[in-house]
Amino acid sequence: MDVALYLAFFPKITSGPIQHSSDFFNELGKKRLVGWSTFAPGIQIFVFGLFKKIVLADRLSVFVNQVYATPLAFGSLTVFLATIAYSFQIYFDFSGYSDMAIGIAKILGVNLPRNFNLPYLAHNVTELWKRWHITLSIWLQDYLYISLGGNRQGKVRTYTNLILTMVIGGIWHGANWTYIIWGLLHGLALAVHKVWMAITGSSSKKNSALANVLSICVTFLFTTFCWVFFRAESISQAILIIRRIFSFEDGLEQPYFWLIIALIVMIVASVIAYVKSKKNGVQNNPQKTNVSIVEGYYPLVDLTSFWGLVVFFVFCGTLLCLAYTGGSPFIYGNY
Repeated sequence: MDVALYLAFFPKITSGPIQHSSDFFNELGKKRLVGWSTFAPGIQIFVFGLFKKIVLADRLSVFVNQVYATPLAFGSLTVFLATIAYSFQIYFDFSGYSDMAIGIAKILGVNLPRNFNLPYLAHNVTELWKRWHITLSIWLQDYLYISLGGNRQGKVRTYTNLILTMVIGGIWHGANWTYIIWGLLHGLALAVHKVWMAITGSSSKKNSALANVLSICVTFLFTTFCWVFFRAESISQAILIIRRIFSFEDGLEQPYFWLIIALIVMIVASVIAYVKSKKNGVQNNPQKTNVSIVEGYYPLVDLTSFWGLVVFFVFCGTLLCLAYTGGSPFIYGNY
C-alpha cells in the first residue's frame, strides 16, 4: 500500500519534483491542517505555473517550432533569437509544470520540494545543475554519481564519473544521439569547471560585479547552445541550426514580440523571487524549510482581503485572455 500511495500521488507524477520516498512519507506523517490555509497559497502557486505554461511557454513554442522547421528561411539573428526563445520556453514549461504540481500538493497539505531556483542566474554549469531540475540533479547524484564512485577514487575517476552521469542522464531523456551529445556537453563542462576550480580555487563570491555578470551570461549562452541538441530532432538538424546562426546570412527577420514579453517577465520574476528569498533566508539554503520556500518564493496575496481577491481574479482573467489555445503538451511529458 505504501508503494501504491507513493506512485499514485498524482501532483508529482514522474517528471518532477522527484521526491525520495522517505521524504514523501515523512511529509505525510506530519499533522496537516487541510483547509483555507493550504488552499490559498496552493491555488496561487498553481495559477502562476499555469501562466508560465499556457501564456509564455506555449506562445514561445509557436516561434521556436516555426524556425526549427525551416531554419534556412530565416536570417541568422532570427535563428539565434529562436534558440534563446527555446531556453525560455523549456524553463517556463517545466518550471510551470513543477509549480502546478507543487500548488496542487500544497492544497492537499503536502509540501513538495522546489524544483527550480533561478537557474539562468547561475555563475557556472555546476551551479546551474544545483538550480535546474533540482530533484533530478539530486537523484542523479545519489543513484548514479555516487554509485559510480563519486570523488572517492581520484581526480581522473571523478571527472569520468561526472561525464558518465550526465551522459546517462541524457539517455534517460530519450534514446537519441542528440540527448547523448547534450549530456556529454554538460558532463564535459562540469569536469572542466571542476579542473578550473582545482587550479585557481576561484569563487564567484570573490569576483567583481562585472565578472559575475559575464560568468552568468557565458553560462546562459553555453546552456542555450546545449539546448539546440536537446530540441533538435537529429544531429544534422542541430548542426544546421548552429551553422545558420554563425553564417550571418540574411533571411526572414522576425523579432518575435512574445520573446520580449517573456524576457521582461523573467527579469521581473527573478528580482521578486531573489528579494523574497533573501528576506526569508532561504536563498543559500533551499532545503531549509519547505513551507518557507514554497510560500516565500512566490509573490502571494492575501485572499481573505478584498483587494487581494481583486488582484488574484484580475490575474486569472488576464491569464485566460492571453492563453495560447493551440494546444501544446508539456515538454517533459515525453520523458
